[in-house]
Amino acid sequence: MEVTFKHVTLTYPNGVEVLHDMDFVIPDGKLIALLGPSGGGKSTTLNLISGLLAATTGEIFFGDKNVTKLDALQRGVGMVFQNYALYPHMTVLDNIIFPMKMAKVDKDTRRKKALELAKLVRVDDQIDKKPGALSGGQQQRVAIARALAKEPSILLLDEPLSNLDARLRVEMREEIRRIQKATGVTTIFVTHDQSEALHIADQIMVLDDGILQQYADAQELYDHPVNQFVASFIGDPALNVIPARDIRAALVPVFGKQAQLIESVGIRAEAITTNPVVAEHLELPIEVQRTLAFGRERNSDVLLANHKLVATGIERDVVLNQTIPAYIQLSGVHAFDANGNRVEPEGGDQQ
Repeated sequence: MEVTFKHVTLTYPNGVEVLHDMDFVIPDGKLIALLGPSGGGKSTTLNLISGLLAATTGEIFFGDKNVTKLDALQRGVGMVFQNYALYPHMTVLDNIIFPMKMAKVDKDTRRKKALELAKLVRVDDQIDKKPGALSGGQQQRVAIARALAKEPSILLLDEPLSNLDARLRVEMREEIRRIQKATGVTTIFVTHDQSEALHIADQIMVLDDGILQQYADAQELYDHPVNQFVASFIGDPALNVIPARDIRAALVPVFGKQAQLIESVGIRAEAITTNPVVAEHLELPIEVQRTLAFGRERNSDVLLANHKLVATGIERDVVLNQTIPAYIQLSGVHAFDANGNRVEPEGGDQQ
């Protein structure tokens, strides 16, 4: 089911507008992540899709059907919350069956469907247990199966991994991706964790302060962020940001007259290297203060124009605490104006 927001806003009764002119299309059969910090508008957007909240202005469509005035029950979506909300007195199988029982599906059909879903989410060996006897990951699988039992046109997942430990989160995000691909259900996944969004989503909506900042796939967000917020929110290690005034002379050959508009410069950690590179680059003096290596990772603390940066492309034999040239690949350099919007190099993008 395709989901369309047409200039949707949400204003609280006290007059505060919390979602601003949301205008987007979620394609049928895709997994879309709503990503952003706490209070950015992710769960509010999800609740507008579900019908738990009503839009103040604008329209919401499921396919060609205007659902703006329909409540959650009429919209027929499936939801999985952070706390899973399973019925503790019911078995796994009965939890999955329950939505079909409420829909008055006949007994044989609903049992058959529930067993198929249990197998799909890989809890078919746990069907006689109560939720209290399951691990967090197993409970989540049951919650997804129960949501799918309604045969929803859209599956909504609100921070479903936040209660799991780190290793289980990685396992379950892959399971969610597998289940979504197996069912083909349009799925919208709310998270504040960029790693989750980057690894499983077909496309990502980055939200902040109730505004849709950018809507694109993971690589586009990383390589072509529209503003400083997106550039800083996406990526690990985090984007290095320094005032443009401290390296403006180096920016002029690349940005031309646009260089005067640049207020700050973001530099990706992997773009800073002590090896001359074939790709276009800025050459600037740095001082490597410390290097830490663990496994395949190698992070260095460097000083550039008296600003401390993190770099991952520093050579192993580099001399510490001495000024040396760094070659900063332009593909990892993002310039921003006073409003935080991206400034393009003279003649177009450096990509």
